[in-house]
Amino acid sequence: MKLLIVEQDARLGEVYTTFIRDLAHEAILVTTADAAARELEAQAPDAVILDVDLPGRTGLAFLESQQARWSSVPLIAVSETAAEILALQCLKLGAVDFLAKPVPFERLRSLLAFLEIHTLQVDGPRRRVPRVAVPISLVFRYEVEWTAIDLSPFGVKVSRQAWLQPGATVALSFALPDGKPPLQVKAVLVRADSEGHLFSFVDLNEAEFRRLVDFCKGLTSDRMAMFRLGLAYEFGKGVAQDRSEALRWYQRSAALGLGQAQRRLKALGEER
Repeated sequence: MKLLIVEQDARLGEVYTTFIRDLAHEAILVTTADAAARELEAQAPDAVILDVDLPGRTGLAFLESQQARWSSVPLIAVSETAAEILALQCLKLGAVDFLAKPVPFERLRSLLAFLEIHTLQVDGPRRRVPRVAVPISLVFRYEVEWTAIDLSPFGVKVSRQAWLQPGATVALSFALPDGKPPLQVKAVLVRADSEGHLFSFVDLNEAEFRRLVDFCKGLTSDRMAMFRLGLAYEFGKGVAQDRSEALRWYQRSAALGLGQAQRRLKALGEER
C-alpha cells in the first residue's frame, strides 16, 4: 500500500516513514500542503496521513480543497491539538479518522491494516471508507431506533433522517452480534445523499476501534469466502458444477455487499 505522509516536522515525518516501511508499505514524505496536492495527483496514494497544523496553507485548508474533497483517497488527520471541536471539523471535511499527537502507533497499525484489505480487494470505483453491508439496530437518545445500511470502524450509514442536517452530533448505542456489551459512541453527520446519512464516529477508544475492525474484517473475509465457493460451484473448481449452489453462495456474498458477487448474479440473470 502506498501512503502519502504530510508532516511539517521532518524528524517526525521520518519516524512515520520508518514505521510505515516496517509494515511493508511504501511511504512518500512531504512537508507542505502544496507539495501534498502535487503528490496526491502524481503518485495516486492509497491513503494520506495529514498534519492539520501545517504552516501557511494548513491541513484544514487542504481538507477543504476541491482536490481533497473529490478524492476517493482516505485521509487520516493528525494534530497536536486534541480538542474535540477540531476532530469534528476534520471529520466533517472528509477525514476518515482523527488522531491526536503523539500518534498511537498501535491504533495507526490497526487502521492501516483495515484500509489495506480495502485497497487489495477494491474492484471498480473506490470508496473513501471501506464499509460492509450489515443490518444493525442503532438507538438514538434511547428513543429512536435506526437500522444501519452499512458499517465501518470509522462510521455508519443509516436511511435518511429528514430532520437532521450535516454537522449534527448524536449519541448512538448499538450491539454487534459478537456477544459483547453494546457500543456507546458519539457520531457526527458528515454527509447526506440519496442513499442515506453517513455518520463518522468521534473519539473511539482503542478497544472500541479494534472491536469494529475485527467485526468488519470478519464480514469481509466471510463474503470473499462465500464468493469463492460460488465460483467453485459455477466453474467446477474442485467440486461438481452446480448452478443452484453457485447462486446461493453468490447471493449470500452479495447480501454482505461484495460487488463481484452482485456482478456474477447479474451475469447469470439472477440479481436480487
